Amino acid sequence: MAGHTSTILILTNSKDATADYLMEKLQHQGLPLVRWDTDDLIGRVRVAYSVGDPAVLWEGRWYRPQDFTAVWNRRPERIKHTSIDATPEGEFVLDEWSEVLEGFLAHIAPPRWMNHPSSNAIAAHKLGQLTLARSLGLAVPDTLVTQEPLGLREFYNRHGGKIVVKPLSKGYVERSGEERDSLIYTNRVLEKHLDDLADLSECPTLFQQYIDKRSDVRLTVVDASYHAVELVGEDDGVQRCDIRRDNMHDVRYREISLPEEIRSQVAKMIARYRLRFAAIDFAVAGDGHWYFLEINPNGQWAWMDLEGATDIASSFVRSFTS
Repeated sequence: MAGHTSTILILTNSKDATADYLMEKLQHQGLPLVRWDTDDLIGRVRVAYSVGDPAVLWEGRWYRPQDFTAVWNRRPERIKHTSIDATPEGEFVLDEWSEVLEGFLAHIAPPRWMNHPSSNAIAAHKLGQLTLARSLGLAVPDTLVTQEPLGLREFYNRHGGKIVVKPLSKGYVERSGEERDSLIYTNRVLEKHLDDLADLSECPTLFQQYIDKRSDVRLTVVDASYHAVELVGEDDGVQRCDIRRDNMHDVRYREISLPEEIRSQVAKMIARYRLRFAAIDFAVAGDGHWYFLEINPNGQWAWMDLEGATDIASSFVRSFTS
């Protein structure tokens, strides 16, 4: 079982276009890499283990944990295979596969990961992000999570009717069969929406102070590299409530300098979460004040490279070769 040193491991899924994009850049630099699509691994790998010596056979080569000098924990999905059904026995087999592969990966030292799964899990919670951001000195919009109609009405009145509602989790509803999936955007809450709040008690819902924005900023951090991009997308001359609407087809991009105070506060947040990569969203108000919205420890970024606004791929190359 000969090892193969200095290899980059990409953990993702078979439909990940961002991984396709960065792989091309890495291969152009002549960097050895292995891509494991976790939705397409069963039947393509074999595993072996004796105490202290796990190994995986991939495309005719045996790899050990020490062979991977960097792991890009991109977007792996649950292990699955078309030949394994949803019976209890099938679920057992998938759990066994997951456990053995995760056991192999657990032997790779955390500093080699971008990002380690435990760091991603801790950093992914929106409410914790807001609390930490404020404790580090970042401005955050006034926020309420409630199931109480009275509490929502009080919050609405406190902000003069200028509030928004947004999802707490992923903001995406995947439907089966031929039904169309749904994207859940950030939306204004209007007075007419308060007429019937009977279903509010059924689900905790996040409401925030509406920021009269001049622009949005997406900050992408890759180790010591900070890429701040101003996003401007207007509806009737007003910055869009959710910049992602209309597939961002009319959004204007401009790389900008990051205020030193924001950079310092973000660096503390990144360190607290033990992240090497993060995508962070800010709203910039008309008076130039920056408001922290959220941090995504595994957010999208390649589209900004393709728009010509950034060269984030080069930051990944530097990180994986330093």
